[in-house]
Amino acid sequence: MKRIISLIFISVFFLSCEDIFKVFQEKDLLERPPSKRCADCHKEIYNQWKNSRHALAWVSEGYKKSTNHYQKTKCFSCHIPYEIKIEEKPVFRKKLKEEGVNCVSCHFKESTNSIHGPYSVFSPPHPSTENPDYRKSKICSGCHQKTYSQWKKSNVKKQCQDCHMPSKKGSLIQKFPFQYLHFPKDVHNHSFPTGKADKKDILLEVKKVKRKLLVKIKNLGIPHNLPTADNGKPKVYLTVIFIKDGIDINRQKEMFFPKKAIPYKKEISITFRTPKNFDSVKILLERKLSWKKKKEVLLEIVEKF
Repeated sequence: MKRIISLIFISVFFLSCEDIFKVFQEKDLLERPPSKRCADCHKEIYNQWKNSRHALAWVSEGYKKSTNHYQKTKCFSCHIPYEIKIEEKPVFRKKLKEEGVNCVSCHFKESTNSIHGPYSVFSPPHPSTENPDYRKSKICSGCHQKTYSQWKKSNVKKQCQDCHMPSKKGSLIQKFPFQYLHFPKDVHNHSFPTGKADKKDILLEVKKVKRKLLVKIKNLGIPHNLPTADNGKPKVYLTVIFIKDGIDINRQKEMFFPKKAIPYKKEISITFRTPKNFDSVKILLERKLSWKKKKEVLLEIVEKF
């Protein structure tokens, strides 16, 4: 293997860059191929993407239902984008719709006729352009306009990618011989995890005032509304459970959704009417993602009185 690698580098040394590109260039990569084609070199990234919400943006049952089986066209631009734009909704494409937000949607730019990404790389199969926007939240702004606007107001240094595309050292490429032409880099997760707020991100305080219970909630760590969405129906539930001698005697709820959300760093106060006799209160904060049926617990506290 070492001999093969040495021969590769010797060949590269004696060939000009132009010769190398002629030998290895694969022209179909600039003709908007299916994402499976990108997997020939970027197998790990493709495997992350193929089960992501981006990949399922067109075919998910929730999307089919909300658009009356594709009758509502206003959602097309972000569910099957032709080419993403900064702070501008993209136009939708007519081919490979089943791929949703695919590799080409985000990485191919007609203005340079090249593949864009966060790094300057030696890439004989196709022209590559280093684009610093891929390290910044603005790359998400065309489709996620409301959430992006909320993030901008937060004035935090943390970018969308820090939470929703966490990185680890690795190789961008898994195809011989090209994997030997690159040093390890911070490779971002293309499954686009939603992340999950925990007790360090949310402050819950409870105070009893006569026959009322005052619950204060503050979003300390999520630099956008909780929940947030440009479309879809994510929800956050605040449940107050009044307990007497270990028995649940009364439950009351408050629901949050994108139009009535918990903003970043702003305290919200909610008042609940208490039953006559109780000795403790359990507070549950739960979320329900748009595409999931079950709730998830974000935070749970118990206060005794």
